[in-house]
Amino acid sequence: MRGSPASDGSVWARLPHELGDVVRPRIPEIARACVDGIAAEIPEYSRSFGEDPGRAVAIELTRRGIERDIDRVGTPAMWQADRLAEFRAHGREAFHNGLSREAVQAAVRVSSRVTWRWIADIAREAGLSGDVLYGAAEGMFADVETSMAAVAEGYSAAEAAMSGTGERHRRLLRALIDGRTPAEVDGLVAASGLALPPRVAAVAFRALPGAPEFPPGLLPEHVPADPSGDPSAALTPAPDTDLTGLAKLPAGWTAAVGPLVPLSSAPESFRVARRALDLSARGLLDAPGPVVWCRDHVTTLLLLADEFLVTQLAATTLEPLAGLTGRRREQLAETLLALVQTRGSAPELGRLLDLHPQTIRARLKKLAELFGEKLDDPAERLRLELALLAERALPNGD
Repeated sequence: MRGSPASDGSVWARLPHELGDVVRPRIPEIARACVDGIAAEIPEYSRSFGEDPGRAVAIELTRRGIERDIDRVGTPAMWQADRLAEFRAHGREAFHNGLSREAVQAAVRVSSRVTWRWIADIAREAGLSGDVLYGAAEGMFADVETSMAAVAEGYSAAEAAMSGTGERHRRLLRALIDGRTPAEVDGLVAASGLALPPRVAAVAFRALPGAPEFPPGLLPEHVPADPSGDPSAALTPAPDTDLTGLAKLPAGWTAAVGPLVPLSSAPESFRVARRALDLSARGLLDAPGPVVWCRDHVTTLLLLADEFLVTQLAATTLEPLAGLTGRRREQLAETLLALVQTRGSAPELGRLLDLHPQTIRARLKKLAELFGEKLDDPAERLRLELALLAERALPNGD
C-alpha cells in the first residue's frame, strides 16, 4: 500500500537533512501559496480563505503543518499522531462549517500538490539529486492518502455525532424540558449514554433573522444542546463553567440561563429562561453581553411573571397618585418607595435620596394626605412596594 511508507516515516527518514534545510526558510511562502491555491480551486473555501481573518488563520495553520512535515526529513520518527489528529479536527470543523466532505478532501490534495511543486523547485535550485526528488514525491503522495483518510474519519465522526449520539442527546433534552414521564426519560437516558445530574439549569436561545449559524465549539460536547432547534435549548449541571463559551455568541444571538433546579423542575427553569429572553428583547432586562443570567434578575422576573395582574396592582394601589403631574408624581413615587422600603425618618430618607430633610417632610405630608392609614399597614406597604417596583420595571406601561 502506498500509504505505508509515510505511516512509519521511513521514506522521509531516508531523505538527506539538506532537503529540510533548504525548504524550511521558504515555508511561509509555501503556506501562502497553498491557501491561495485552495481558495482559487475550491469554491466552498473561496470566501473564508479569500480575506482576513480567515486567510491569516488558514496560512498559520498550514505553515505549522508543513513545518511539522519537513521536520521528519532525515529523522527516523513515526508519523506524528498529533498531525493525524489535526487532520481529523479539520474534518470535524469542515462538517460543522457546512463544507462538503469532497471539498475538504480536495483541499488536502491541492495543498499537497502546491507544496510538492515548491519543494521540487527548491530542491532543483539547491542542486539536490533526482533520487531526493523521487523520495520526497513518494513520501508526500503517500501522506496525501494518510491525511485524506484522517480527514474523512473526522468528518464522519462529526456527521455521526449529529445524526446518532447528537440526535439522542437532543431527544433527551426535549424530553426533559417538556416534562415527559419518568419512563420516557429513563429510556432516552439509556440511549444517550449520559449520566443525569441531580440539578440542571436550562438555557434558551434566540437568533434574530439573518443571524449567522450557531458556531461550533461554544458548548462542551457533554452538554445536551440544540441551539438551532425548536425549542432552541440546552441543559447543564454547571452553568458557570459549561457556558463560558456563550460570551462569544455572534451578533444577533442571545441566550438566557434559567435557575439551577432539581432535574424534575427543568421545564420551569426553561420557562423562566424563555421569559427572560422575551423581556430582554423588549429592553426590560439589562445584560452586559449576549447572555442573560436569570439569577441576576429574579425580582424583575417575579414582578413581570404576569404583566396583566401587576399592571392592575399598580393601577389600583397607586391610584392616589393619578391626579398629579408627571414630575410631581415621579418625586412622590420615589419618596414613597424609599419610605415603604426603609420606614426611615425624614433625615434618613434625605440622606438616602440626597435631598434636604425639609423637602422630604413636605413630601411625606403630601403622601400622608394621599394614602392615609395605608402607610402604617404592613400589608398595604408591601402592595405599594410591589406596585412601585412594577411601575419601574414597566416604565412605558407596556
